[in-house]
Amino acid sequence: MKLPSFTYLLHNTGRAFLRFPITLLSALVAVVIGIYLFELDADVLDLRYVNVMLCAALGISLFFCVTVFSDKQGYGLKLRVVLHVAAALVLVALYFTLPSAVEPINNSLPYIRYGIYNVVMHLLVAVVPFLEKGKLNGFWHYNKILFIRFLTALLYSGFLYAGLALALGSLDFLFDIDLHEKLFFDLFVVIGGLFNTWFFIAGIPSDFNALDGVEEYPKGIKIFSQYVLLPLLILYLIILYVYAAKIVVLWSWPKGLVSYLISCVAVLGILTLLLIHPYGNLPGNGWIKKFSRIYYFALFPLVVLLFIAIGMRVNDYGITINRYIIVLLGIWLTLVCFYFSLGNKNIKFIPISLAIILMLMTFGYWGMFSVSERSQVNRLRGILEQYKILQNGKIKGEVIWRKDSLHRLFAANNENVNEGLMPDSVHNEVRSILDYLDDYHGFTLLRPWYQQDIDSLARATRSAKSYRRSGETEVYMRSMGLKDEYLYGSAETTKYYSFSTPRQSDRAVDVRGFDYMHTIKNSGLHSDENFFIGETRCDVVFPKLPSDPLLLIANKDTLVLRTDSLMTVLISRYNHERTRDIPASQMSLHSSNHQWRVRLDINNLYLYPTRDVLQVEGIDADLLITKRAPHKP
Repeated sequence: MKLPSFTYLLHNTGRAFLRFPITLLSALVAVVIGIYLFELDADVLDLRYVNVMLCAALGISLFFCVTVFSDKQGYGLKLRVVLHVAAALVLVALYFTLPSAVEPINNSLPYIRYGIYNVVMHLLVAVVPFLEKGKLNGFWHYNKILFIRFLTALLYSGFLYAGLALALGSLDFLFDIDLHEKLFFDLFVVIGGLFNTWFFIAGIPSDFNALDGVEEYPKGIKIFSQYVLLPLLILYLIILYVYAAKIVVLWSWPKGLVSYLISCVAVLGILTLLLIHPYGNLPGNGWIKKFSRIYYFALFPLVVLLFIAIGMRVNDYGITINRYIIVLLGIWLTLVCFYFSLGNKNIKFIPISLAIILMLMTFGYWGMFSVSERSQVNRLRGILEQYKILQNGKIKGEVIWRKDSLHRLFAANNENVNEGLMPDSVHNEVRSILDYLDDYHGFTLLRPWYQQDIDSLARATRSAKSYRRSGETEVYMRSMGLKDEYLYGSAETTKYYSFSTPRQSDRAVDVRGFDYMHTIKNSGLHSDENFFIGETRCDVVFPKLPSDPLLLIANKDTLVLRTDSLMTVLISRYNHERTRDIPASQMSLHSSNHQWRVRLDINNLYLYPTRDVLQVEGIDADLLITKRAPHKP
């Protein structure tokens, strides 16, 4: 095989730049801003720069589509400029839909919508040169080129980055060159964002009409699809059909996860059939067409099972964004199954129909965001009305709040006035709904339920520079007269506990009689710690359960600190979920042997239920150690 010359590579690179200049400019902007944001190392990113970077990243595929479409239609320079300007205006409009700053209100929805736009744009990349009727062979070959070019660009980019990163590391190791600590990430962004894009577009053909006449099909794709993907697909179908039979025989309800499994298997099957689609026209491969029709018929019962499973979840817990997507995917799979079961062969229907459905679900009264928000608010309204907490559209016994000079909230009337009106499981359901609304939608539809300007309270407390900040969920939950926490029943082993001594920030630790101090911070369920006293290694083994002690291992000596006994006493004495200002003497433990003497001063102790078992979530403490003088006979 003759290798391409340097002149050819340089010419191909220049030709790609002249053909896709705006695409590469968009990639360059995204790369530069990405490096700038990473180098800035700010605690809070400036969303204006983040939004420009995201719009530029989306512009890569958008301007690629414009160029490819213009090439296919044979447009002149003026019309190309008009289309590129129109695409740029779309990106500008998208920029103004994104939040400009980190606000107390929810910011996630615009970025979820942005993610959907990315999926739609990549679907358009796959179909834009072949929007007209027919030319299915050219459409398949074009997507084959995209697929292979993507994998090749990924391979080249990966090896290039690994080689350059290794070279830079060698310079640092061999010549003690002080490299910029963030250089490796900067290099990754440049190669992944700019080189990878440039390499990919350099292999895109310009004569799309000629692709329809290509009759050479890679054997590797057929072998991979026929002997790897198809057996896996058949195996997954058998598993799902056996599970469906189990549901019918045992009359057991399907698990919610099965809807996700069916979706994945269905999409895998569609992609597999797309890969082997043109081989069905070759002699000796008639089985491919038969298998395709059988597959779409076989998919119908599984789609029905998908709707049953997700329908049960919706009936129990309402519609969320994830469930909306699954329902919509089920509708799309139903359309695809009907379309190809009736003998249609236009494989362009798959990306085009999916792109249209995805775009339709991002806006409007019927959109995923509006439907899911209304569903959860109505579900919450039904619960509160059932237990007489919401009456005539207003919260009964609403907790009215006042603010002090530090913007901390204090109740003007009794808190938790509505606690106990509903079971713990329903209480947790209310909290779960509020958490979901806080994560995705905000509380706009809930504000009319309250007498006070609760939104301003939530904003003020979140922006206040105080030790404890109240989030929106907490303000809305506590204003209902409910505890802002998940309840786990009345048994002691299902409560959350937090025990704390008075804050130590303004007091020195009394270390008299001890030679060393090791500070423990939030390490209860994390990896055990170790430190050194001179040449002696000391290991701290933390309790995972309240019945476990804390161990200090110094070489072969083990000292036991009876945190288990302390926890039992604390739970018995302070039968509250959160207890502060416990005397330091009650949070101190001692242990000693012939060589060591230690004292553990616990500042904060957190116990949290996991699977109905109380576990140690964290310990903040000071470990004081002294080494005894060796005994003289």
